[in-house]
Amino acid sequence: MENFTEKTQYFLRENTSGREDKSCRFSCEFAKEGMIFCFDVRDEDIISPFTQDNEDLWRADAVEVFLSPNGDLHNYKEIEVSPFGVRFYGDIYNSDGKTAALTKKTPAYQAWAEQTDGGYSVKIVIGYDSLEGFDRAKMKLNAYRLDKKQSGEQLLYALNPTMCGSFHRPQYFIGEAKK
Repeated sequence: MENFTEKTQYFLRENTSGREDKSCRFSCEFAKEGMIFCFDVRDEDIISPFTQDNEDLWRADAVEVFLSPNGDLHNYKEIEVSPFGVRFYGDIYNSDGKTAALTKKTPAYQAWAEQTDGGYSVKIVIGYDSLEGFDRAKMKLNAYRLDKKQSGEQLLYALNPTMCGSFHRPQYFIGEAKK
């Protein structure tokens, strides 16, 4: 996938094979004051013991967006939310496209999570004023889902799969399709 289209719902794909999976839908919208990300997740066994912002949410069920506000693939934001609305936020410096250095930050966005009949949904709103250097024409992102199983296994899904066991591959970030 080279680009995404605003307000279009996409099914995330299994991260290592690229196989489409119908268990998570993602959409993005550019609103007047900021970006809105929506996830609708089917999950029969929600696992997330976290209760405080900036705990290691990626060790359990969560959804996340990696976002480079200006297209610089060495510097991007990690925006993550648990099925219960707990947030994680950090600045990432990734010098070689594989090695992420994280600086945790106080979450600069709002998030809402809601349990549904077959899983959960998450809405994330981040203001443009929180995205230094934001340029809609240059920004790049990728969206992800982490699915922790009772067995301990963790399944990974992506809007644009990185084809490996890590999401920190900014060369797979995508921009908005030209209109």
